[in-house]
Amino acid sequence: MKVRLLAPFPPPYGGVALHSVRLLEGLRDHGVQASGISLGGLPDAIDDIVPFSPMVFLNRSLVHYHTDEGNHRWMRLLSRMWRITRTPYVVTVHSFRHRPEFDDASVRRSLAAAFTQAKAVIAISQDVVDDLERRIGVRHKLTRTIASALPISRWERHAALSTAFPEEWINAPVRLLANAGRVVSYQGEDLYGIDLLLDAMSTIDQDVQLCIAIGEIVDHNLWARLQRKIEADPRVWLVQQLQGPLVPAVSHAHVIVRPTRTEGGPSLTLSEALELGRWAVGSDAVERPQGTIVFRSGDSGDLSRALSQAIRDVRRSLMPPPMPANIDAVQRIVNLYQRVTSDT
Repeated sequence: MKVRLLAPFPPPYGGVALHSVRLLEGLRDHGVQASGISLGGLPDAIDDIVPFSPMVFLNRSLVHYHTDEGNHRWMRLLSRMWRITRTPYVVTVHSFRHRPEFDDASVRRSLAAAFTQAKAVIAISQDVVDDLERRIGVRHKLTRTIASALPISRWERHAALSTAFPEEWINAPVRLLANAGRVVSYQGEDLYGIDLLLDAMSTIDQDVQLCIAIGEIVDHNLWARLQRKIEADPRVWLVQQLQGPLVPAVSHAHVIVRPTRTEGGPSLTLSEALELGRWAVGSDAVERPQGTIVFRSGDSGDLSRALSQAIRDVRRSLMPPPMPANIDAVQRIVNLYQRVTSDT
């Protein structure tokens, strides 16, 4: 079986990009002849990934495209070309939040056609399935809900801890880690909840240090407010535009925090933490992986309570046992490929 993954491979590093690396590796381990077409970067030491070009339409083997609400223009354009060239495609939807463009009926119709004409749609959560139906009226006849948190790849496990992480955090008695792929507002508030985390830190013991990995800065006003809080606390460190996977830092940390106010699924970051035997703390904004210490979304006081619980266990040298992540997910995706190609 031949499959081409069309996805934003790293760099830059983000949840969808790392999911793509893990899926590519997992498919090959399952005997699939998988290659990558990158809408992002070209990761070192991974073979058979090429940058996107119009040449992609000259090959009619199965395409597995990874998208979200922000890529709706690409989704509409690519699906039209695949229909013209009679190329079968499967789509994974990593989130589908509202965008003003969806108020336009013609956009909804063309986007609905793009999803309907796919051979299958994979949603990373039931919320995404419901969002597709609510926003554009699509519930594909062959829909599968498969979480995006695939087992950590060998490529990530072999990566070294970046020198960007400060020695003070590396050597701290208790190490907290959070990441925000984008500094961006959602319904007027910090989407990734870094503001909540900084407020909660004011109640945490002084020997606890926090490192925050920051990606793209979209909302500069929000970033200015966060920076003032960060600069006021000497225990908080920043790593910006990390050039490598986060897994080595997750492995070095004691507690991984995900205070997001919303997201498409349970969180790749928390799944990594649990797979590596680290304490995972996440908001209840969406369903979280089993084993996560959950706090009320938007409540910095309850986040402080959840962090304190994890920190007490760290001090007692109590860490959770490693929990394998979604080990049947790749096989389910392979089964779906087999079904759609047999129907083609």
